[in-house]
Amino acid sequence: MRKYIPFLIFILSLTRLNADMVWTQELGWQSTPDIASVSKFNREPLDALQLMNDARQAQEEGRISMALVGYRSLYKKFPDSIFAPEACYQIGKIKVSKNQFNDAFKAFTTITNKYPEYPHFNAVLHEKFEIARLLKSGERPKYFGVIPGFRDYQATVNFYKKIVEDAPFSDIAPLALVHIGDFAISNYRPLDAIAAFEQLIDEYPYSEYTPEAYLKLGDIYAKMTKSPLYDQGATKLAMNNYEDFLTLYPNHEDAARAQVGYDRMKTRLAESKLLMGDFYFNARNNAKAAIIMYNKAVRFLPGSEVERNARERIAYIKAGNLPKATPVDFLFGRYQRSPEEQLADLSAKDEFEGGFDFSHDLIQINTSSDQEDLLESMDSKIKPAESLIKIGPNKEF
Repeated sequence: MRKYIPFLIFILSLTRLNADMVWTQELGWQSTPDIASVSKFNREPLDALQLMNDARQAQEEGRISMALVGYRSLYKKFPDSIFAPEACYQIGKIKVSKNQFNDAFKAFTTITNKYPEYPHFNAVLHEKFEIARLLKSGERPKYFGVIPGFRDYQATVNFYKKIVEDAPFSDIAPLALVHIGDFAISNYRPLDAIAAFEQLIDEYPYSEYTPEAYLKLGDIYAKMTKSPLYDQGATKLAMNNYEDFLTLYPNHEDAARAQVGYDRMKTRLAESKLLMGDFYFNARNNAKAAIIMYNKAVRFLPGSEVERNARERIAYIKAGNLPKATPVDFLFGRYQRSPEEQLADLSAKDEFEGGFDFSHDLIQINTSSDQEDLLESMDSKIKPAESLIKIGPNKEF
């Protein structure tokens, strides 16, 4: 029996540590179920109780400085006492009331780091979240509780990140990531917002906030697109997030909004292929590269105005028309490029195999989607000038 005594003492110590604290004006601080055992190792319990009662009495009477001195003294002298996390909690509450948010957050973080058994642990998390929310809403900190400080974007984001770090499995963690994303958007920090929403999707795929993350990622990338003349990497990422949203949440109330965003980005991408084809034909005198891009536009958006324009351009080239002559062409004659040179212009000479079949409305290319991606990588390096694109029905290139 004697060999089990240390184990029983350890269990009893944990039970005492988990005891809740109750304050009344008449009786002071009391723990449940055992007020006499206020310390995990039972060191000077009456002194700890006296310190807590004196600090709380000063707090009730408005002598805040004295209350802070008492709570800090308690924490330093009796860090293993069941009063210690309560002292930190009261320090945090006082600091919040004085807009000393950094000090308050540190006090609450002491509890989440050292006293996970504190009965009001969830309340502490919400207090930390409230500090971050206040800063996010524009509340200004005060130095020494008097001098107004400046709003600090990074400090606010770090508070939210600390909440996620301290309680990754709590319900408040994904909400903190949503707040980081929204705050970053409002402060024109799209990369921070992307990181927050992607973390939410990766780590909390079943959260109620995950659909919102997909949709907002789509919106962010959509805003990052410039025009069909530029690299369409952001356009593709926007499409992917809208598509993921529609696939995972087809009955969501925002499904129609996601569909509109997806269709808009798909049109933008098809237009970029059309304009890139114009560029290859008009500026580079490269009919084969142009037709490749026109085919892409047709496949991307069948039944659209983009498809009709692409087919017109293919028919124009098949009819044997040449691009508009440049001043150099007038002086020295038009340069006749060989088929090998035209493919080399795509930086994919050795990747495209097989010939071109002009017997169909669309020119068929015996190539895989991976090979076509080589051409897309070339697209991102070329920024065609609008002045080079002068194509329309019944007009020369």
